[in-house]
Amino acid sequence: MLRKKIFQQHESQTTRGTELYRIEALSDAVFAFSVSLLIMSLEVPKTFEELNASILHFLPFAATVSLVFFFWYLQNAYFRNYGLNDGKVIFLNLSLLVLILFYAFPLKFLFSVLLSWLTGIDYFHEESLLGKTVLTEEEFPQLILFFSIGYAVIWFIFYLLYRHAYVKRSALKFSMYEIKYLQSQKQDAMVQVAIGLLSILFAFSDLPVWSGFCFLLIPVWLLVHHYLFRRTVKRIALLK
Repeated sequence: MLRKKIFQQHESQTTRGTELYRIEALSDAVFAFSVSLLIMSLEVPKTFEELNASILHFLPFAATVSLVFFFWYLQNAYFRNYGLNDGKVIFLNLSLLVLILFYAFPLKFLFSVLLSWLTGIDYFHEESLLGKTVLTEEEFPQLILFFSIGYAVIWFIFYLLYRHAYVKRSALKFSMYEIKYLQSQKQDAMVQVAIGLLSILFAFSDLPVWSGFCFLLIPVWLLVHHYLFRRTVKRIALLK
């Protein structure tokens, strides 16, 4: 029931993943483990001051969990829509899980740094009291480069997954809507990869600020992508 509510489909889409594969069960466990690690990193407050500190850390925690959930959503929707479970899909999913586990903690650090700059909240108060340097100006381009590479690779994995499903479109007997939908998913993944690569280019050029601005293109692209796909769906409806 919950899966049906979360993964609502268009009337022209067919649910092909009607059973839970072992790779899906493993994926769910890994995503849950990633979130559990983030939760366990939050110490139980012993004083009201520590409680306030925990509350302040909610924003970077929520941002990290939201991004992890988003990738889980995409991965789970892939299995529901296409029901593929061959060797290539298993390999690509294992690669995705490795990256999710590897980037979970560093991602929280990045969100903490960015939210500190945007909100003025000191998420590294304890480190400052100990005299530790959280991030130097010279290290910032390396931080952006690190996450830009991860972002580009994760989306390239999704592109390969979508491409694999597109190759099998005849065997899976896709409707016209499903073919166009899959093409739009491939297009979205490649644009996301391009944003990551553009950010990497600016980071290598020692322009970290521009590298960070590249990610502001994401919401702009999502709006454009949504508009283009809606226009495609209207054209399909006119052909019926």
